[in-house]
Amino acid sequence: MVVYALGDLVPDIADTAYVHPLACVIGDVKIGERVFVAPQASIRGDNGRIEIGDETNIQDGVVIHSDPAFVTRIGRRVNIGHNASIHSSYIGDGAAIGMSAVLMVGSVVAENCLIANAALLHPKTETEPYRVYAGVPARLLRDLGPDDPARRTIEKYVETYVRLTLDYPSRLVKIRD
Repeated sequence: MVVYALGDLVPDIADTAYVHPLACVIGDVKIGERVFVAPQASIRGDNGRIEIGDETNIQDGVVIHSDPAFVTRIGRRVNIGHNASIHSSYIGDGAAIGMSAVLMVGSVVAENCLIANAALLHPKTETEPYRVYAGVPARLLRDLGPDDPARRTIEKYVETYVRLTLDYPSRLVKIRD
């Protein structure tokens, strides 16, 4: 993994987190327990602090960037899909961010909320818990109850990546430069 301090700002990464060697973590970043960070993810705390809660997974190509106006907080057991771009101030526990979704500066994603693939949350947009948002710009699509099949799928993904934080370090073997 590529980890950079930025002056006195040194990333704090839990020992049980897995950050792939091709991911990059810079500056004022705190990564919690059993967090999975995939290849090509960029977590850049150069403008402000980024905090990532336990058992969250950050997929390939995700960009998380901070802002001097707020701390970027990502809750526990959050699923962030491939190539998502995160500039939000808050993503609540149990939320799921779809592939290629864009969360603009200061947006807020409530707990257990689903932001669909390729959706766009405009700056300072706030969502409601247990809802699905989709489109450009993102609009409320439907409710997302705890027994919804989509909710169960999200939980299955989260559990898979929590297991991979244990599995990858012992099984990932570089075979070529």
